[in-house]
Amino acid sequence: MKKHVPVTVAGVAALACVGWLAARHAEHVMLEKSIDSFRQTLGPDASLTYKKAWPGLLGRSVKFTALVFRQGQQTITADDAEISKVSTAGDETKRIGHLTFHTFQFTDTSGNVRLDNLALEDVTLPGNGDDKHGTPPQTLEIGHVSAGKLHGFIASLQSDITASSLTLDNYGIGEASHLDARDLRLATSVAPQRQIAAKSLLLDGVDLAGLYNSVTYNTPYKPLNGVRDIQVEALSIDSTSPLLRVAKLSSHATHSDASEQEVSSLQGLELWPAVPSLSLLPTLGYDHFRGSLVLNVTHDYKSNKLHVDTFSIEAPDMGRLTLDGDFSETTTLAMLSAGAAEMQVLSMNLSYKDHGLVSKVLENLARTRGMTPQDFTASLQSSLVPQGSAPNAPMPQLANYLAHPGNGPLTLTLRPQQPVPLMAIAASLSMLPSAPQIAQQIGLTIKAP
Repeated sequence: MKKHVPVTVAGVAALACVGWLAARHAEHVMLEKSIDSFRQTLGPDASLTYKKAWPGLLGRSVKFTALVFRQGQQTITADDAEISKVSTAGDETKRIGHLTFHTFQFTDTSGNVRLDNLALEDVTLPGNGDDKHGTPPQTLEIGHVSAGKLHGFIASLQSDITASSLTLDNYGIGEASHLDARDLRLATSVAPQRQIAAKSLLLDGVDLAGLYNSVTYNTPYKPLNGVRDIQVEALSIDSTSPLLRVAKLSSHATHSDASEQEVSSLQGLELWPAVPSLSLLPTLGYDHFRGSLVLNVTHDYKSNKLHVDTFSIEAPDMGRLTLDGDFSETTTLAMLSAGAAEMQVLSMNLSYKDHGLVSKVLENLARTRGMTPQDFTASLQSSLVPQGSAPNAPMPQLANYLAHPGNGPLTLTLRPQQPVPLMAIAASLSMLPSAPQIAQQIGLTIKAP
């Protein structure tokens, strides 16, 4: 019987070798099929090359080294990559469960992005629609993205962008995305040069895919119905000198087809004289502005009306300005920019509580005219109040306030008979000393404490 043992062992070894070779062959065939399937998914105008490929765990993915993907003017490279098998749903939508890359780089004519690591999950690949059956084209959708040590270049802005980490959920047209980026920096190399940085950026409820298309293809962006939140910490904007600092920016909005309600705030707001319209700060004795801002507005789309519940700017060493009212033909963004001059005023209430700014302005104006502050204030009061003016008229009230700005807030109300641009109202105020009847035309009331 012993003489049959070597034969048996040899037979078993032979079968094992054959089985191993068969398994390796089957594995190789499955690997090639997986790679071919992925190539077909990319389309005929794309190329995929690599140095080495082998199956992942249980053959559910393919791993690559020195991966290079090219399509048109776009190139993707990665030192290492793992891509799960492409699955096809009943509607022929192609999905990839996960993709991971190490030392990833994307390049095209618009710029480039480099990442130490990149992971994507639940990726739905773009696909053509079917006009005959009324099926729209499938756009790119990504369930989750996480990336580390990002560095990019945006050609159109001649700008470099970096981030230590980034996560993104629910990317796709019409999807409410969630973005969390840390240690963001953007630097432009063309005039005017700017360096923008933020410790963290959180976006929630924004259609980032739709926003990307809007910026890329210059198409209108439609906000999603529902809740939108934005939070930015340690925001800074610099040129050759500091321009802006914000300790924390918060914005919460609820949007519908009929209206949008927004509450936003800037805490720890600092602005330097290099910012347009703030160049006079040093002449008033301020090195820069320090304060905070709060905004609470409701935009009624049907009536095209912006209702301001509260707009408040407070600087402890300057003063506190609060405003509320109704405006038309404007937006929240326009209200906070140069576009505010074009806002149509329907009604407005304004209150100003001085913390030292008025005295500094009067002192500076007096100094430029070679007068004492007391003499200049007296002269200004005389020029503001025409003879025979009623004590409660706007200009006498303003003159009384300038004499004692620390006594309390100055309040101003506007009730024009028809909408008037804010810029026109400012021009009207300058004409009041010589034409006091304008106050009645624009529904102006001013009250001093």
